[in-house]
Amino acid sequence: MSKTKKTKKMVPLESITAVMCNFARPKNARAVVQNLKKLGIKEILVWNNGAKPIPEATKNIKSKKNIGPIGKYYAALQSRKDYVLIIDDDYLITEKGLSAFRKWAPFFPAVTQFGCIFKPPFNNYRNKDKYFSHKLKSPKVVDLVIPSRGLMLKTELYRRLSSHWAWGSLKVLSPGAFSTDLAVSCAIRDLAGNYPAVVPTKGKGYIPLPEEAPEKALKNQRGVWKERTKVLKWLVAHGWPLLATQ
Repeated sequence: MSKTKKTKKMVPLESITAVMCNFARPKNARAVVQNLKKLGIKEILVWNNGAKPIPEATKNIKSKKNIGPIGKYYAALQSRKDYVLIIDDDYLITEKGLSAFRKWAPFFPAVTQFGCIFKPPFNNYRNKDKYFSHKLKSPKVVDLVIPSRGLMLKTELYRRLSSHWAWGSLKVLSPGAFSTDLAVSCAIRDLAGNYPAVVPTKGKGYIPLPEEAPEKALKNQRGVWKERTKVLKWLVAHGWPLLATQ
């Protein structure tokens, strides 16, 4: 690590806006917001997909129609803070996890605690290597970022994600299916010209929450692996440069 990286100050807490979606896990969602406040995050924006607002949030954005997790990429478009921290409602980020993000966010397009590198010939979503922050000693650049345990990036880049061509991949999904992580990962790489990274934490950077509505979890969607494979193949065909091809 260079001297510059060693001496670089951490991203201040007051420079971070947190965003999340609220749909089928009201207890968990509220716990996540309360946890973020305890960690020192002052601005917390919640996209409510037909769900009741969360009192502790700085702002609740109501969507009558359930548009799925893509709401996370709309919720903070007007934020004036330097960074956006994207959180899901099934994990609590710990102080160690947040500190790792604050340390490494200036050096990568986006940082996360869980990510993957796809294996050729890229025709099966499940054919990939997985990387977790608490198992790493140094950052690992990846193709796919999984925001469930947190995803932090500069607001300037965040604002450009929702209009990127990668969202065209959603047209291959079956009716009622949702997928966002692939499109967002492709957009980050394309817009920034560099890969996002899983960054190391000194200990566990997240705590899993009890599952409130397993039947509505995206990972339990019918034919989920087939649906995600269709999105992966579309993005690769349209120019997503995966690490294994470099």
